[in-house]
Amino acid sequence: MKSYSLIPGTPSVIGTETKTLYAEREGKGRKGTLLTHWHEEAECLTLLSGALEFQINEAVITLHAGDTLLLFPNVIHRNGREAEGTTLIRVLVNQEVMTADQEIRSRLIHPFLDSRRSDFLYIPASQKGAGEISSLMEDIEKAGQRRDPLGRLQVIAFLHLLLYRLCTLFPVEEKAIPLPSPSDRAVLKDMADFIRRHYGEKITLDEIAAAGKVSRSKCSSIFKTYMGSSPMDYVNEYRLSVSRTLLEYQDTPIADIAYACGFSSQSYFAKLFSRSFHMTPRDFRAACRKAG
Repeated sequence: MKSYSLIPGTPSVIGTETKTLYAEREGKGRKGTLLTHWHEEAECLTLLSGALEFQINEAVITLHAGDTLLLFPNVIHRNGREAEGTTLIRVLVNQEVMTADQEIRSRLIHPFLDSRRSDFLYIPASQKGAGEISSLMEDIEKAGQRRDPLGRLQVIAFLHLLLYRLCTLFPVEEKAIPLPSPSDRAVLKDMADFIRRHYGEKITLDEIAAAGKVSRSKCSSIFKTYMGSSPMDYVNEYRLSVSRTLLEYQDTPIADIAYACGFSSQSYFAKLFSRSFHMTPRDFRAACRKAG
């Protein structure tokens, strides 16, 4: 498993005994870190006790007992403050360990893990289905203690049940999205990483293509084929995703959020936001405050 730190020369974030799978219960003396990092694996955490502050890009979320957080691949995040006695189950998994059925991979697994416009899913303990997800996380952790092929097989079986439950709670559009070739996947990752790092700045098609070391036409073709949108549409969709998180969890003025997310004006930001989410940024923030 590859783990990355944003601070050169620091150790990997989480150790693992396999290349593609990590499942552990972590409490006092756990191997977590405060370093900001990202990795290629999807990460799922369920809090068993205590409270844990978690930062995902600019968003800060506090998890409590029974809450589950799913981070999609290559999302920048870090652990924050935690309460005394905090215990959690952390599972990291690469798509390599999931089913070899190409139809399921192209219509469900790939769209769910790679084609989301948000960086994470937050499942509070009060949400319907949260208890089942928490139980599955405990099953995965217990099976992982066996450290033998049968235990690993059981972990993978529970992972598929977990993915099934998540897909029923958060449906994805079931359309056949072709799986990228290894070369296209590497190019797409480089271009998407560039967008994630620079979404707050002015970004051009030439810059996105240069990040993937491909032509403008090849860049557009890859995004259209695997992401279902043009490169610049994807940039705006990602900016809108970040803006939603900031509106929900921070009190930053809306104009400042618009500029921080790379929009040229507050009015243009409001226009795109309303078109995508059918409400203004101000109304969205008010709805979040009322629900919270």
